[in-house]
Amino acid sequence: MIDTPEKDPLVENIPPLQSMPMALECYGLSKRFKTIQALDDVSLQVPTGSIFGFLGPNGAGKSTLIRIVAGLIRADAGNFNILGRSSYSGHKVRQEMSTLVDRADFYKNLSASQNMKILGRLTGHDQDDHINELLQLLGLYERRKDKVKTFSQGMKQRLGLAQALLPNPRLLVLDEPTTGLDPQGMHEIRDFILKIAREQQVTIFLSSHLLHEVELICSDIALIFNGKLAAQGSLSTIFQKMENVTVELEVEHSELAIKFLAGIDLVSDIKVLANAISIEIIYSNIPELIHRMSTHNINIFSISQRNRLEHYFLSLMEQK
Repeated sequence: MIDTPEKDPLVENIPPLQSMPMALECYGLSKRFKTIQALDDVSLQVPTGSIFGFLGPNGAGKSTLIRIVAGLIRADAGNFNILGRSSYSGHKVRQEMSTLVDRADFYKNLSASQNMKILGRLTGHDQDDHINELLQLLGLYERRKDKVKTFSQGMKQRLGLAQALLPNPRLLVLDEPTTGLDPQGMHEIRDFILKIAREQQVTIFLSSHLLHEVELICSDIALIFNGKLAAQGSLSTIFQKMENVTVELEVEHSELAIKFLAGIDLVSDIKVLANAISIEIIYSNIPELIHRMSTHNINIFSISQRNRLEHYFLSLMEQK
């Protein structure tokens, strides 16, 4: 008789990866406003569990797509699925999605908790414990009794994120979440987006025209220009396909390093900066460069890639 190992109930209940639907799938979405083609046959896929950056210059069509998915406007053509539910199913398609479009706005003379209570009643999620948990998550619990009119714009945006999480969504859609914030506010929102994705296990789809912001927090991206999708995929895959990238090296002896770099065929465009050396190099050659420098006893204190996404973005724009 062969003993059959007991099944781990935790493992048994995890669905196979191939059975997990995409968080968002768009098929041939098009939208025209008089003489402006805002979206032109846009199809994209947002993997479940990702932080997905939807990139493009102002006026490229980002907000139009979000408003279609959110049900604020109708597409002229095309359809979409949210977590396996078709847009043909009506309002039910959005029952596991929440959106924050434009700046968050509230009753300014009411407290954060009171605002959350009122908004929670709309979806039946106004339990005090749930509200306090979300305010704690977004770093607002200590200010929960303060009137919203005393909040900074960054705090209001965090309260907007808390409000968007009230119905326990599996997909959170954010339209330019850091617009109008100062550098500290932008940094806070980025950190809280990462925290939400990790602790709430929410797929996040965010639009932005800030390349550095997206590169810091997103795992996957899509780029749109003039209503047409130019590229999409994981950041790691996209960066591996890139040719030249800009790299900054901080080394122990800069003169020795510059002489070495000038004598090899791996790098180009060597520039001496105030505290580092800037070079152009093919992305896939970076490990070989580090190996060669270490074997020649050139001590590297740091190596950092600069503006990878910007390089990719600009290269696509040049093709348009």
